[in-house]
Amino acid sequence: MTRQNAKATSTKMTWTQHPITVLLIDDQPIIGEAVSRMLVDEEDIIFHYCQDPLDGVRQATEISPTVILQDLVMPDVDGLLLLRFFRANAATREIPMIVLSVKEEAKLKAEAFAAGANDYLVKLPDPIELLARIRYHSQAYISRLQRDEAYQALQESELRLRAVLENMPVMLTAFDLKGNIIVWNRECERVTGYSAAEIIGNPQAKHLFSDQSLENEISTELTVPSTSPIVAPVSSVNTLRDAIIEEVNKARNHRRAREWQITCKDGVIKTVAWSNISSRFPIASWAGWGIGIDITERKQAELAQEQEYQQLRQFIKNAPIAMAMFDTEMRFLAYSNQWLTDHNLVSQSLLGCSYYDIFPDIKADWKEIHQQGLQGKFISRTEDKWERADGSVLYFRWAVQPWYVNPLNSTEDGEAIGGLIIVADRVDELIQTREAALEAAQAKSQFLANMSHEIRTPMHGVLGMAGLMLHTELTDKQQEYAETIRISAKHLLGIINDILDFSKLEAGEMHLETLDFDLYECLQDVVNLFKPQAEDQGITLKLHCEENLPRFVRGDPSRLRQILLNLVSNAIKFTPSGSISLKAKLDGKTNLKTRVYFQVTDTGIGIPPAAQAKLFQSFSQVDPSTSRQYGGTGLGLAICEQLVSIMQGEIGVTSEVNQGSTFWFTLPFQPANRHRETTGKSPEGIEWDDLEQTGDRSMSPGKKDLKILVVEDHLINQTVILSQLETLGYQADCVANGLEALKCLEAQNYDIVLMDCQMPLMDGYTATQELRRREGNQNRTVVIALTAHAMKADREKCLASGMDDYLSKPVDEEDLARIVQRWAQKIPLSHQSHSLGTTDSELAESGALVPVNPIYSSTGNGNGSGIDSPDFNLPIDRERLEKISRGKISVKRQLLQMFLETASQDLHPLERAIASQDYSQVKHFAHRLKGSAANMGVPMLCDRAKELEEMACQQSLEGSTELLDSFRELLDAVDVFIETELT
Repeated sequence: MTRQNAKATSTKMTWTQHPITVLLIDDQPIIGEAVSRMLVDEEDIIFHYCQDPLDGVRQATEISPTVILQDLVMPDVDGLLLLRFFRANAATREIPMIVLSVKEEAKLKAEAFAAGANDYLVKLPDPIELLARIRYHSQAYISRLQRDEAYQALQESELRLRAVLENMPVMLTAFDLKGNIIVWNRECERVTGYSAAEIIGNPQAKHLFSDQSLENEISTELTVPSTSPIVAPVSSVNTLRDAIIEEVNKARNHRRAREWQITCKDGVIKTVAWSNISSRFPIASWAGWGIGIDITERKQAELAQEQEYQQLRQFIKNAPIAMAMFDTEMRFLAYSNQWLTDHNLVSQSLLGCSYYDIFPDIKADWKEIHQQGLQGKFISRTEDKWERADGSVLYFRWAVQPWYVNPLNSTEDGEAIGGLIIVADRVDELIQTREAALEAAQAKSQFLANMSHEIRTPMHGVLGMAGLMLHTELTDKQQEYAETIRISAKHLLGIINDILDFSKLEAGEMHLETLDFDLYECLQDVVNLFKPQAEDQGITLKLHCEENLPRFVRGDPSRLRQILLNLVSNAIKFTPSGSISLKAKLDGKTNLKTRVYFQVTDTGIGIPPAAQAKLFQSFSQVDPSTSRQYGGTGLGLAICEQLVSIMQGEIGVTSEVNQGSTFWFTLPFQPANRHRETTGKSPEGIEWDDLEQTGDRSMSPGKKDLKILVVEDHLINQTVILSQLETLGYQADCVANGLEALKCLEAQNYDIVLMDCQMPLMDGYTATQELRRREGNQNRTVVIALTAHAMKADREKCLASGMDDYLSKPVDEEDLARIVQRWAQKIPLSHQSHSLGTTDSELAESGALVPVNPIYSSTGNGNGSGIDSPDFNLPIDRERLEKISRGKISVKRQLLQMFLETASQDLHPLERAIASQDYSQVKHFAHRLKGSAANMGVPMLCDRAKELEEMACQQSLEGSTELLDSFRELLDAVDVFIETELT
C-alpha cells in the first residue's frame, strides 16, 4: 500500500528537493492502516507500506525514503538481520531506521541500536510522537543529502572553472596565502615562455620577474587591502605576484587595466595589461588573482603612431595656412600657428578643447558638414561667409576631409576614421576686391541701362515725328529727308536696344518667359520680316523645317525670335550676293525636354579662323575696318551667346573666308501643355523659297467681324483702350466690372475679352473663374488680362485664374495689336459672329454696355498739337499722349480733362482712407490712380501712386500726406498743360 500526500516542491530552490518519504515494513496490515491514518493529514509526507520484507528491500532501493519504519518480529525474517542488511546496502546505508516493537525490552532495544537502528518505538506509538520522530530523522537525513550535493556541485564547478581559466585566451594567474603562484594558465606559458611546472609550487618563481611597471606611482611599500585579510603584507614589488597584489589596491579606484613590462624566459621584454579580478570576483581558496593581455604589438604600433602623430603635429603647427586636426569628438589634436592668427587666438592652447566650445557661434550647416566628413566625405567650399556673434564678418575658402588610422588588433581589412582635418584660408581682402569690382560692373550696367532708357524716350519722339511727317504732303526732297531721318533713328534705336539688353544680361536682370507657342510660326515670322530686304539685295532667303520637328513647344518665343533675328540680320549684312537658309530640326527628345537644332547658313564673306574666337565677345568685331562698311556695335552675337546660355543651350560657328558662314545653336524646350488644332498646310518637310509678304496682319479676313469686350472700371482706361482698338480697326463693347461682363457674355458670344484684374463688385480673377465654370467643356472664350502689375507672379496669378494671356498697363498699341492678332488667328471663324437674335441696341438697353466714347467720331488733322512746346517741366509723356490721341488736339484735351475729373474725385476718398488708416481703401484708390496716370502718360503721378500703393501693402502710411499733396500739385500741372498747350 502506497499513499502520496506531498505538495509540489518549489522550483526556486538551488538544490535537489527531497520530500519526506516514509516506508513502513510490517507483516501486520492493521499496523500499516493505523500508521497511514496517523499521517493522513500531513500533506508534505509521502507514505509507503510493505507487508513483505523482501518487497520492502526492493522499494527502499527504488523510492529512496527519508526514513524507514521496520518491525523487529516478522515471520520468516529476522528483524535484526534485515536491519543489518539495510546498513550493509550502499543504497540504504545512510537512511534513518526507526524500529517498531510490541514491547519495551532493554536487551532487544540494545540489539536494535547495535544492528544500525537510529530510533526505537513501541507500537503502536502516540501519533504526535511518531510524527515528531519521522520529521526529525527525515529532515536530518535531507540536510545531509543536500550538503553532500552542494559539496559535489562545488567540486564540479571548481573543476569547470579551472578548465575554463586554463584555456582562456588571456593570461591568468593566482597566488595563495604565502604568495606562491598557484594558477598559471596556458596563455601565461605562451607569452612568458615559462611552463606551469616551472612556476606553480616553486618558491623561487616570485623572483623570476623584476619590476618593469610603466607607471611611476607604484609604491614599494605595498600593503594588502582591508578587503582581503587573508593575504599577508608584502614587503617589496619584485615579482609578477607583487604586481597583481598592487592591482588589488589600485583597481578598486581605477577600475581599469594597468600596463606592466615583464621579462620573458628568452629575455624579451613584453608589455602586459593587467587587471585585478579579486575584489570583484573573490575565490575562497585564492588570496588574489588577475588577468592580463599581451599588448606588446599594440604598444609598438601606438609608439609608431605617436611618433608619426608628433611629426604630423609639427608639420601642421608650422604649415603656412590655417589648418587644424580633430578627433571624432571634434577635439583639437593639432593646429597651425596660422590657424591661431586667422581666428584671433594667438597664445591660446587649444589641445583637447572642443571646437564647438571655442567657437560657440559656429554655423549650423558647418556642424552638419563636419558630421558628413566623419562619415568619410570630402567637402570643400570655395567661398563661405561667417557672421560672428560679435557682429564681425569673416570670409573663408575651406575644405574638410577625414584622416584615417589602422585599427589596433583588428581582424578586418581597411582603415578607421580617426577624425577630421580642416584647412581654411581667409579671403576677406579677395571678397572685398571682388565686391568692389562687382559694384563697379553693376554701376556700369546700371548706367548703360539708364542711358539707354533716357535715349530711347526722345528716339521714340524722333521716330514718331518722322512717321507723322511722312503721312503729310511733302515734296520729293522732303520725303527723302524724312525717310532718311526715320531709317537713321530706327538704326540708332536698334543699337540702343542692344546696349539695353546687354546691360540687363550683365546685371542678371534678364528674365525668361515660359509660354506655349507655335515654333513654325516663329520661324516664318523671322523669314517674312527679312524677305523684302533680302530681295532688294538679290539674296535668296529660304526656310526649311525637317519632318520630325515639333510644331508646338513651351519656352520663351520672344528670346528665340531675338536670337534668330540677330543671326539672320548678320547673314544678310555680310552676304553681298547668293543665298541664306534658316533650318530647324529635332536634336533629341525625352518626356521632359525637346532639344531643337537651329542653323543659319550664308554664302557671304566668311570669317577667318583666328577671328572666330572673338565672335561672341562683347564690343568686339572681326575686323575693325569692316565696321565702317557694315556698321554695328559688336554686341549682337554676345547677346545671342548669353541668351542661349541662360536658356541652357549651346551656340557655335563654322566659317571659311569667301565661302560663307554657318551659325548654329541648340535650345531645350518643354512639351506644350495643351494640344492645339492646326489649320492650313503642315510645315513639316517643306521648304519655302518664295515666301509671300503677309503685309499688315491687322487687315486679315474676318477682322471686322471679331467681337471684343473690354472690362475696365476706370473711365480714362476705357477711353484709351477703346481708342486704340478703333485705331487698329476693331469695334468693341465696354463694361465696368466683372458682374456686367458675365451678363454680356451670357447674352452673346465674344471672341476676346480684355479683362481688368482689379475692379469693384467683382474683380477680373473671379469673373474669369466664373466664366470658365459656366463654359465647362464648351468653346473657350479668349480672356486677356489687363493690369498695372507687371511682375512674373502677377502673370502666373492671371493664368492660374483661367486667363489666356497678359497685357501690362499702360497698354502699348503695338502690343495690343500683336496680342489681339495672335489670338484672332486661333479663333474658329464660327466664333467671330454675333449670336442670333441679339443686337447691340438690345444689349445697350439692358444696361450692361457702356457705349463707345463719341470723341472718336470727331475730326481733326492733328495740326497745332503742341508737341513742339518747349515747356519740358510739365509732367506729361508727350509720346504716350500722341499715341492714345492719334495726334488730335481735341482728343488730347478731352482725355486729359476726363483724367483730371476722375482723379480729383478719387483724391477725397483717398484722403479719408489715409486719415482712418484704411489700408485696403488706400491701396484701391492708389492702384486706380496709378493705372489711369500710366495710361494717360503722367509718369510722375504714376510713380508716386505706386509708392503709396506699396506703403498700403506694407501697412505703413508714414509720409502719405506729403504724397497726397504732390498728387494735387501734379494734377494742377496737368491742368496748366491743358490750358497752355491744348487751347
